[in-house]
Amino acid sequence: MLKHKKIRKRIPALLICILYTMTVLLSMTGCGTKKTGSGGTASEESEAASKENGRDTQAESGSVAAMGRYMESTAPLPEGASVEGRTMTMLTDGRLAYFDAKSGLHLSSEEGKSWIPAEHNEELKKNISEDGYVSGASIAPDGSILLSYLMFEGEGASLKADSSVIRIGVDGNMSEVPANMEDGDYVGKVFAKSESESIALSIRGRVFMADWEKGELEQLFTLPEQPEMVIFVDDRMLCLGNSGVTSYDMVQGITLEKDAVLDEFCREKMGAKLNNSSDSYGGILFPGEDGAIYVAYSGGLYRHVENGNAMEQLIDGSFSSLGDPALGLCGMLRLESGEFLLLTTGDEMVRFTYDPNEPTVPEKQLKVYSLVENYTIRQAISIFQKENPDVYINYEYIYDYAYLYGDDSGSAITPQDALKNLNVELMSGNGPDVLLLDDMDADIYVRKGMLADLSDILDELTGEKKVFENIASAYKEENGTFIIPAAFKLPMICGKKEDVESVKDLSTYAQLVEKLRTERPESSITGAFNATQELKQLLLVNSSSLLEDRKLNTQALTELLTQAARIYQADMEGIGKEELEVWGDNKNAWTIGSIATLTAGDMVGIMAGNAEGMLSDMGAVSKVSEDNGYVFDLWPGMDGTGFIPANKLAIAAGSSQTELAKSFVKMMLSTEIQKTNSGVGLPVNTEAFDMLSGMDDQISMGSSWKVGGREIHFSYGGPSRASVERLKELVGQADHSLEGNTFLEDIVVQYGVSALNGSMTVEAAVREIQQKSAIYLAE
Repeated sequence: MLKHKKIRKRIPALLICILYTMTVLLSMTGCGTKKTGSGGTASEESEAASKENGRDTQAESGSVAAMGRYMESTAPLPEGASVEGRTMTMLTDGRLAYFDAKSGLHLSSEEGKSWIPAEHNEELKKNISEDGYVSGASIAPDGSILLSYLMFEGEGASLKADSSVIRIGVDGNMSEVPANMEDGDYVGKVFAKSESESIALSIRGRVFMADWEKGELEQLFTLPEQPEMVIFVDDRMLCLGNSGVTSYDMVQGITLEKDAVLDEFCREKMGAKLNNSSDSYGGILFPGEDGAIYVAYSGGLYRHVENGNAMEQLIDGSFSSLGDPALGLCGMLRLESGEFLLLTTGDEMVRFTYDPNEPTVPEKQLKVYSLVENYTIRQAISIFQKENPDVYINYEYIYDYAYLYGDDSGSAITPQDALKNLNVELMSGNGPDVLLLDDMDADIYVRKGMLADLSDILDELTGEKKVFENIASAYKEENGTFIIPAAFKLPMICGKKEDVESVKDLSTYAQLVEKLRTERPESSITGAFNATQELKQLLLVNSSSLLEDRKLNTQALTELLTQAARIYQADMEGIGKEELEVWGDNKNAWTIGSIATLTAGDMVGIMAGNAEGMLSDMGAVSKVSEDNGYVFDLWPGMDGTGFIPANKLAIAAGSSQTELAKSFVKMMLSTEIQKTNSGVGLPVNTEAFDMLSGMDDQISMGSSWKVGGREIHFSYGGPSRASVERLKELVGQADHSLEGNTFLEDIVVQYGVSALNGSMTVEAAVREIQQKSAIYLAE
């Protein structure tokens, strides 16, 4: 039996860097100008033909409803099932086999309707020590098990991964092959073609065959990145990765010409979703009948005949668990009955059964709109449609997730033009029913009477104490409540007690930064590495002061740029070339969790930023605070302390589906949706908040980086109980919104950076900002 150092459920610090990719990044999609959910059973060609001006009109065209749709039902998992190493396959004897690292191997003669443990299951489990981590598993057709097994030795900078490939036969006997490479590469995934043919994939793209007799790995070929997964079709192996689908002849030992249609489809639809290091896949290939290859990902299930010219959509992701971003994909297969069985990271399997009497696209339609693709909306749509199969949710957004990180290259329309189009639709009564108003000027929609009153929803939530009342009531007015935030960000400051207590406003914050520079001649003080990032960081708590009754407050703007210039100059005095090479191109404001990771490497003097995630931010802040004796508090700006609303929900006043829209808004505010750590903000739902705050022993996260030859590792779990109690105290103290105007902020950054770097005076920058914003503010 293998004995290794115990680690947590997830692969920790060495593999994840939260400075660049937060949790929501977990499910990015391809780019497009304007996007909507699409329904129905259609090929890619017919789907493309239905698009006009970048907008999918499939669900809106035609008067005769097409019939036939795959409907979902659930199937049980074996008792004690775990996500670690979760996989399934069909054995040569016709039984369905399921495996995970904790419950072991289970078999079903009823296509997953019931399970019994394999005869040798107890012996098998004894060979899998809980002190290690199964990063990948596969079941051979005879029922033998193939594992990629990781252990982590050491702590901090000495943390190292050790990898091996393990085969456990149906008789319980175990074989092991070392899987570490001299350059630090190691095996993270494995796939079994047969009991003796075992494929291993390294994290740097090497593809190996295990030679069990020699006890070593034989390299077959190398890809640009680690393949997401492989499948076997006769004597060929198909490798799915970001670079497409590579075909390899296992007899001749050569790569073959790619299937052009399949390869292009996978690159375009799944390229940004793959190269996962978690317990699931971003996309799945599996073989089918008559030479068919099936492709499953968040967009749905597609069938492709090899070297054919079509990708036929069988299941729409927006109608199914495939599109639920909270569920990772672990496996999928086609049953003899023609049904499909999906294995996810959830608590049950999903069975898809074709019903010819169901409309291909439900007749009821609810339109949902956001400027930027939203993870929480995606999850709510998936669950809402499963609970309401007679409803089709048409989700339209302009920018995909990459926009959050400064990438708007996928769209040919500006936010201003997009919102003008939205206004026209709303005024004509043809607009969306539900709106997510993040990155928009929400005040305009309220003032023009475009939004419905949500007071009944707010009263119900606050009356039952299901939400933080001060947050949920952020937009409550005398004449009604037209917006309810489903999440919020909490601007916080963290550091030595005397430093934190000295900050009362923007001016005293600038004084502190200058004081810390005299004490710390090297590195950044705030974690900002350029003028754009510095200004965006300060706008978090000062933007709300720049407008008074939609008029620019030039006095507040002058104060902001004056103090920002002081802070920027003090920051840049100690930043070295090596640091700029690593972080100098980042133009976005850090969350406080990202700054905390820099603090762990003694690269920041004071932490000030938004807490947006319970794990990614508060877990890191909690760890750094306890290790260094720091305290954290609300970060005061020119408008005092408060919170920033997020996931701002509204319903169009002209909606014809008001009750359906309210049901969707309530789901967005429910514990079921809010308990997911989406990274968009902390949940306004109090029960979900408590659930996320109690994850200290369940998951770990971290970061790793090198600067000038110095290697830093930082790992942490969820926030401690003391940190959670302090956080809840601060949430109660955050008595008003610090939300700024996103369009004004863009103008401030555009001209304000010149005031920070000295190429323009503060007075000149204020004049430019005043001039450029005048027309917009007058609307």
